[in-house]
Amino acid sequence: MPRFESEKLQETLLDLLRSNERERQLRDENAAILAGISAMAGANNKRQVFNSLLSVLRKYIGFENAIVLTREDESSPLLELVSTSPVFQSTVWDVSNTFIRCMNGESIVLFAPDRVEEFYQRSPEQMAYCHSALLTGVKVSTGDALLIFIHSEKGQFTPHCRRVLDRFRPLLERAIIDIDYRERLQSLVAARTQELTYSQQRFKDFANTVGDWFWEIDTDYIFTYISAPDLAGHIVDNENILDIFDDQESVRQQLLTKLESQESFEDVEWQLPDSEGGLWISISGTAYFNKKGKLLGYRGTAKNITSRKQRLFDLLEARKQAESANKAKSQFLAMMSHEIRTPLNGVLGLMDTLADSGLDTEQKSWLNQMDQSAQLLLTIINDILDLSRIESGNFELYHSKMRIQESIDLVVSQLKEQAIIKNIDLTAYIEDSIPEFIHGDKNRIAQIMFNLVGNAIKFTNDGAVHIVAKAIEGKIHVSVTDTGIGIAKEAQKNLFNPFIQADCSITRRYGGTGLGLAISQHLITKMRGEIRLESDLGSGSCFTMILPCLSLNCNTELSEQQKEIYPASDHGLSILLAEDSQTNQLVAKLMLEKRGHKVQISNNGDEAIAMYNQNPNSYDIILMDISMPVLDGLKATQILRKRGYKIPIIALTANAMDSDRILCEDAGMNDFLAKPIQVPELELILRKYQFITQTAKAS
Repeated sequence: MPRFESEKLQETLLDLLRSNERERQLRDENAAILAGISAMAGANNKRQVFNSLLSVLRKYIGFENAIVLTREDESSPLLELVSTSPVFQSTVWDVSNTFIRCMNGESIVLFAPDRVEEFYQRSPEQMAYCHSALLTGVKVSTGDALLIFIHSEKGQFTPHCRRVLDRFRPLLERAIIDIDYRERLQSLVAARTQELTYSQQRFKDFANTVGDWFWEIDTDYIFTYISAPDLAGHIVDNENILDIFDDQESVRQQLLTKLESQESFEDVEWQLPDSEGGLWISISGTAYFNKKGKLLGYRGTAKNITSRKQRLFDLLEARKQAESANKAKSQFLAMMSHEIRTPLNGVLGLMDTLADSGLDTEQKSWLNQMDQSAQLLLTIINDILDLSRIESGNFELYHSKMRIQESIDLVVSQLKEQAIIKNIDLTAYIEDSIPEFIHGDKNRIAQIMFNLVGNAIKFTNDGAVHIVAKAIEGKIHVSVTDTGIGIAKEAQKNLFNPFIQADCSITRRYGGTGLGLAISQHLITKMRGEIRLESDLGSGSCFTMILPCLSLNCNTELSEQQKEIYPASDHGLSILLAEDSQTNQLVAKLMLEKRGHKVQISNNGDEAIAMYNQNPNSYDIILMDISMPVLDGLKATQILRKRGYKIPIIALTANAMDSDRILCEDAGMNDFLAKPIQVPELELILRKYQFITQTAKAS
């Protein structure tokens, strides 16, 4: 019995010793954890966390050196963050199975690190420190971290060391999470602080440019803040903002209305007295409220806008001058239109009559060239007088049956003398591929060629100008080639702009407005064609006019004015003609009677009214000139309309601008016939009212 009790006592004592040892180990581990918590509490970043942790663990884990590796995503290798030996600084470690196990929660003791894959790539110098190792890791949302404790001797890390490290893992994980959260907060605060700094600077910059004066008032309109009481030389010494405007009641009332509306307002303008320089001030502001929506007052800016008002005044003055100049130009153009068209009407009308007076073939050829020359002159006058139409490119084309050869012959005959004077050989060649007849605007085509050939002669001092017409791939090509001065490449791109010439000195040397090519470009574009240029300075030029297929065999659409809306008729009209010019009376009467109509003539609007009143049923239409003595055509038309007369009245006038057409329509006229009278337009008007008259009598 005594022996059994002795053995029992020894076992009890042994258990007590073991219990005391475990208690001591727990105390040591708890002390280490508390020391770690204390050390890591003051850390501001991951590097400080690991440095503090290593300092504590060195007392409980007998390592010589330690390495902390981190990465931000699972696809990247681990990079050195902290190391106690310079040998391992800036090292990169590939991740394999052992490291993955550690980062997933295990603590691993390596008795032979050189047999582990992660250590294969270490240099011999580094492996001299790694004869035994203890590893553990943590995985958090912002990345992975791995701790490696190493010793240069084998078997230095016991299970006790691993247990201590396991106890530290949750603490380490929590510390890293807290540090990451703190770093994100610090980064966010820094970003917001920087944005606030930028916003403050932006506000200061805006404030320096938006207004010269900042103000703030309460709900009683009393100043609570003024950035500077000296505003553009005016001292603001009033308590109430409205008192500033006592001498300008309208401005005071306007500002009061804006403030009472509690809405933002801008540019309430106020002019200082002349004694203070008469400067202009612009006041802008807005209401501001507390969080509960209660009105606290108003704040805003004031700015010196004197320079802006002066610029506005200058612009208004410039506009008035421009409008005055434009009005003067319009009046001049209207006068020139009337003065040029009136005699030209006589020329064209008498040529139309002369054509049926029994001329021989040669005389008819002369008359045909005279007519085409006059038509070309009329076209040029129309373009020059109607500048707004030229600038907008709003040209109207009048297609008719024509020969391209006649247009070329006309241009050659007109410019032949200029070529002879300059000793220039002017020739024209038309290939058989050109159709005999085409549909086109012969006046516009002749005008383009007149510009091209005229320029070629003008800018050629020696040599020749050749005109060649041919058909290529269904299009008509008319090229004008000269041996003149040529055009530099850089000048060609602006050559077709209005009033532009290749060299400013050309205007002095050769004359001209620089308008011809611009008009030609507008015309050819309207015809759906193009003008091509090949030229080199000093080597002559070649302008080529290209027209689309306009032969009679092509499906060419004629303009609406050329379509036969009204059928031909032999019904004669009884016409009352109001015209003050005896020449134009003769021309109009001959043209109308030639087409089978009866004509009665009055010398002014007053006579026209009297003649119509005597026998209203004896007239079918009235051709009414606009500019006449005693009573003009517009007033005469208005009188007839007021008396209830509905007879068709056609304006017959040399005032052929668009504004004149509108005036005629407003006066009550039914149609518009411009001087000089064009036979196609006259016949279209007559055919229309022949049809209307016949239809009315039949019903």
